[in-house]
Amino acid sequence: MSSFTHPYARAFLEAAPPDYDVAGFLAAGQNMVNAFKANPALRAFLLAPNVPREAKSKAIAAIAARVGLDEYGARFLQVMLRNHRLLAAADVFKTLRDLNDQRQNILRVQLTVPAPLTDAERKTVEDAIAARTGMKVQSQIEVDSKLLGGFIAQAGSRVYDGSVAAAIRRFQTLVNERTGA
Repeated sequence: MSSFTHPYARAFLEAAPPDYDVAGFLAAGQNMVNAFKANPALRAFLLAPNVPREAKSKAIAAIAARVGLDEYGARFLQVMLRNHRLLAAADVFKTLRDLNDQRQNILRVQLTVPAPLTDAERKTVEDAIAARTGMKVQSQIEVDSKLLGGFIAQAGSRVYDGSVAAAIRRFQTLVNERTGA
């Protein structure tokens, strides 16, 4: 991450209108980032020093309208363009999502399970993590058939291992402690 991503993301949140739809902005913004990644000619156009800023500004305004960005979001991207930060939008958006999650007390969790979960099972796991962390949990599911049972939840650097293998290791440790083995 660049040194400017956090200040840009914080400024975005602080200047946003009350009840601004940050999630909507991030979804539309991700479409714009995808366009930057998928189109080398667009990146070259935006990076070219000989292309007038007005032409770049019009192009960004057209793309912003196409992906559904509102006026506030489009103005933010224009500021990023003016300050030569637009092609780092993905990093700014990630930081913005993280800051917004902190404000809303949301914990994003990568949940690894041995088989697809029903909605009820997913909610049970999310509720268990929420009870432990005191945060609202939003999970992304990944299926790993090598997992015997249970789940492994990773939130940033924190790992909550509720797998069968972890339960067996805990049991072995307990037995070894009690028997002195």
